[in-house]
Amino acid sequence: MKKIFLYALMLMIVAISCKKDQNATSRLVNQKTDVKTLILNFKDKLENHLKDGGTYTGDSAVWYVEALLNYSYGYATALGCTFEADSASTTVNTGGINGYTLAQLNDVYEYLEENALENKPEDRYIFCIDVSLEVNGSHSTFSAVSAYAKQVLPAYKSTSDTSGYWYWGNGLGMCGPDAGQYYGMDATDIIEASTNATADYDYFTNLVGFGVGYPEDFYDPDFPFTDQYLLPYRYFVYYDSTGPNQDFCLSPDHMAYYSGTNGALYMVRDLKPTNRVFAWCMVGYLSYGVPDLDKHIWAITYGSPIDRE
Repeated sequence: MKKIFLYALMLMIVAISCKKDQNATSRLVNQKTDVKTLILNFKDKLENHLKDGGTYTGDSAVWYVEALLNYSYGYATALGCTFEADSASTTVNTGGINGYTLAQLNDVYEYLEENALENKPEDRYIFCIDVSLEVNGSHSTFSAVSAYAKQVLPAYKSTSDTSGYWYWGNGLGMCGPDAGQYYGMDATDIIEASTNATADYDYFTNLVGFGVGYPEDFYDPDFPFTDQYLLPYRYFVYYDSTGPNQDFCLSPDHMAYYSGTNGALYMVRDLKPTNRVFAWCMVGYLSYGVPDLDKHIWAITYGSPIDRE
């Protein structure tokens, strides 16, 4: 279910990225030490000064709501984690031409906060919450994607271990000499968890995401494999024009490539915006019957890491 949902999530992350001003934070914060003060001042205004009359531009409104949500609930450590995600939206009856009032932003914050907490799976924690704004005439819609993390690598693996044979997707578990193990997982879980092994922070602000669904963007001229129907891209794409074929079994060498510096980590570096670091990713799968196209799809998010101290 998570993997099917990822396609819709990827489209939402792309939409959020397009709507957010990636330079907004630089206008709000000159130094990282300013961030906590700004967040706590905003929190105090929501709690004690709703009628003060101040307003916020769209960019500022998104930044403050997102920053306070992540300061309050984000735990941005994902060492060997996979993710589930959920989205929520709420509409304010203004186009924001004259800004957004504290009362309006308080309603937005409380709605997104409630949804992030209510939709959190019991066995996962909130990694981060990515907020966006879309204005349509006299209405403004604030949306959030909440990322929920859980460490799920098989017990015998470390975050850098790609040993074992794994089916490409569909939760089919391990294959070849390892067949029958970890049914319900597949190669996407291992690749996702190993890629997320680098995130170890307190919380994020200034989040921005990218969807990766077009393999032509990541052609590898030095693709190391000659397997029939396996296409030379930096993430898994299998194409057989004659029709459905057996589910592809990725060897340890395949897993090491797609998880490594010429696969996942190449894409993470290539897409990274200026002044951001990698935050988290989800890896899903799509499959079409005739012709037989099996592929992985990615959603990758970056942000500005902040220490609570």
